[in-house]
Amino acid sequence: MSAFTVREYREEDAAAVLQINAANVPEVGGMDAAKLAAFAAGAAWLPVVEVQEEVVAFAVFLTEGAEYESPNYRWFGDRHERFFYVDRIAVADGQRGAGIGKALYEGAISRAKEGQRPVFCAEVNTIPANEPSLRFHARFGFAEVARKRLHDPESEVVMLERPVIAK
Repeated sequence: MSAFTVREYREEDAAAVLQINAANVPEVGGMDAAKLAAFAAGAAWLPVVEVQEEVVAFAVFLTEGAEYESPNYRWFGDRHERFFYVDRIAVADGQRGAGIGKALYEGAISRAKEGQRPVFCAEVNTIPANEPSLRFHARFGFAEVARKRLHDPESEVVMLERPVIAK
């Protein structure tokens, strides 16, 4: 595995980010250029990961008050006054297992602490099951708080939370 660099998203990253996102559906939701532009304008943190100057991963992190219609995001918003939320993380084939997810989540937790947000929230597909993500979140200290079928009866997500700071 190659060394990687985490940096802020730039407009010229759009094509690579959209390609990586498309390659990771259904583990992450679909995304077009308009949705990516909205994330770029409203995300708390939109990092990309480079290996040898090539974008190989990205993530979208939001905080409370974002203009985002996702029922999963809104569910956490109903539960918490302040929170840090991962909408998606996507890594290109061949780059998994290199510590990219860990680096992104460590960065997110640091930002959540700086912003005095007591909880880091995520959801992961259980139907169809995203086993690698479920294992990753368990290793990272996330706990199940609910299971929801917010989109359709043929899919299910587990709602996960990890304390960041004491309330």
